[in-house]
Amino acid sequence: MIDRTRLTLLGIWLGVMCYFSFVVAPSAFSVLPSPVLAGSVVSRTLGIAELIGIILGLILIALYAFSKDVRGKSYWFESLLIAAMTLSMIVSRFVVSKLLHTMRVEHGEISALPAGDSIRIAFDRLHQYSVWLMGFDMLVALILIVVIIRRGDPKKANA
Repeated sequence: MIDRTRLTLLGIWLGVMCYFSFVVAPSAFSVLPSPVLAGSVVSRTLGIAELIGIILGLILIALYAFSKDVRGKSYWFESLLIAAMTLSMIVSRFVVSKLLHTMRVEHGEISALPAGDSIRIAFDRLHQYSVWLMGFDMLVALILIVVIIRRGDPKKANA
């Protein structure tokens, strides 16, 4: 039962991140008339995705912390990965996204700056960190889903 709940929460988390990464962000930049508008939509949507990740991460941490089905190394491995995913979302939301937002407010349309401009280079680097953090979470969520599915339901295995 608890593994099904974990799978459901991880599936929701992975789905939100994939939808944002592969649908929302590319669509905003291909459909909206200006990079500033697209950036605003992506920033707002990313903030929601990050918040969902933080909330789901905290729920999953609580599920692992209060779980009666401690399974040794696997339990600690999964707990550590969930904590790392949650920390990644916290850093993304409260450090990287906050800095990106500040740069957009202070400097306007970043894409209009020359490629060699120090502000644009810093912005691009922060954007890359954001992508890496999201990619890390997507990969870890997928790994955890596979681990939990492969482990199976111990009650069914004993039946």
